[in-house]
Amino acid sequence: MSEQPLASFFVFSYNQEQFIRDAIKSAFEQTYEPLEIVFSDDCSPDRTFEIIKKETASYRGPHKIILNRNEKNMGLAGNVNRAFEIAHGQFFVMAAGDDISVPIRTAELVRRWQDKTTPVDLVSSFFQDMDVNGKPTVLTENLVKENAVYLPDVKLPVHKWRCGATGACAGFSRKLYDKYGPLDIRVIAEDAIFPFRAWVESGIALIEKPLVKHRTHDGSLYVIHRNINIIKQAESRRLVRRQGTGNTLARVNDWLRTWQISGKVKDNRVEAELKQWIRLLELEWQAYDSGRLGALKAAILSLVHHRGVRVAIRLIYRQVLGRY
Repeated sequence: MSEQPLASFFVFSYNQEQFIRDAIKSAFEQTYEPLEIVFSDDCSPDRTFEIIKKETASYRGPHKIILNRNEKNMGLAGNVNRAFEIAHGQFFVMAAGDDISVPIRTAELVRRWQDKTTPVDLVSSFFQDMDVNGKPTVLTENLVKENAVYLPDVKLPVHKWRCGATGACAGFSRKLYDKYGPLDIRVIAEDAIFPFRAWVESGIALIEKPLVKHRTHDGSLYVIHRNINIIKQAESRRLVRRQGTGNTLARVNDWLRTWQISGKVKDNRVEAELKQWIRLLELEWQAYDSGRLGALKAAILSLVHHRGVRVAIRLIYRQVLGRY
């Protein structure tokens, strides 16, 4: 029997002292071997990293432990990049500091990844949603299935493509990082980055059972995004919209770079549409840092040169008229 590949199980944390012990325990309980567990804390001001150090100091199990605490807050993308730099595994398993992975999660993901009959570079799974106290929520099974994995419809224009997998449930080949590089620091969620890279490579597989207990609470990314439209202060809304545009711009840039680096996909239409989308997003991004005249100029440029009607409307409505 051939030797199993080393897997890296990442626990990413920031200000999660209330939940981190559950995440640590579930990491220790992973049945897969050989496994290294990388705890990467993004300079939490609370006791999160203190708890990680205490719990790992008393660990006597078979898994190798790697600790990292960033000297300053680097954001999600920066934290992910740093953790990947110090990891040694051939397969990466993602886990958040407020979630719980079932003991067989890594073993199930690696088993599917190693299935040579239908090769893939990324494997995701269903999850069970839970509240701040660890109790199951009313999030429906259909919603979980619908958002577990979604792939681009190549018949549609590129700006209508959807490609993603639930980041909290994903595991993927190290190749997707080594070949295509680190995340842009403007990325606020990796859910659409590594899945696109995997789609261009060998593909994506879905394990149709919950391998993660995913916690939804006021500080989780899902809730923050859901509440964007109810933020009352205009300046806060502007900053949130700017961050969203930056995230989209980083994602599309990564898609274009992936498309070009892969060398497997030849479609001039797709590449041209990606480049045009990037130019429109750059105009919108720049407009957030300019006054009303600058935003109006960007809106006119998007119409004249790129036919970006929707971008022009957004710029005029938000930046020129000040309505969010």
